[in-house]
Amino acid sequence: MKEPAMTEAPYRLMAAGEGETLWFAGAHQTIKFPGDWSEGKFSLVEVAVPRDRATPLHRDPSDETFFVLAGEVLFHVDGAEHRASAGDSVSVRRGVPHAFVVTSDVARFLVLNTPGTHDRYVRDGGEPATHSDFGTAPAPDYARIEAANRKHGVELLGAPPFAGLGDAE
Repeated sequence: MKEPAMTEAPYRLMAAGEGETLWFAGAHQTIKFPGDWSEGKFSLVEVAVPRDRATPLHRDPSDETFFVLAGEVLFHVDGAEHRASAGDSVSVRRGVPHAFVVTSDVARFLVLNTPGTHDRYVRDGGEPATHSDFGTAPAPDYARIEAANRKHGVELLGAPPFAGLGDAE
């Protein structure tokens, strides 16, 4: 599906439940605004993640802003931990080491990336979602995710920096 460039459409309305959905490392991700729509200026992805899912400590080549819609997420940013719940935002500049873990049953949040490349990263490392049930989510394809990391300049720095995680990615 070709997304319209910003010059083709001056606005775009995305209703609840609309967007391209993918599974990426156990997270259900819905691309609301791909980078192509804004001519690469930003991308916006809605993410749902179950309890104890965590990212490894990593650096991104883009600025990343998280806006928590529901649930609670513990962020580790540049050596410090910050708890965020519904209505809170956390913004991480490109190149700053960070990770997160979900500490509620499920967390939902928006991820705004500038420049707008996150949607391409999720497509390259994930797979299309036909449902949103975490219990039957496909197992992460680590070879595909590692290839996406290399292609998009995501640098893994180590295991999730959170003690006592049962299921960390």
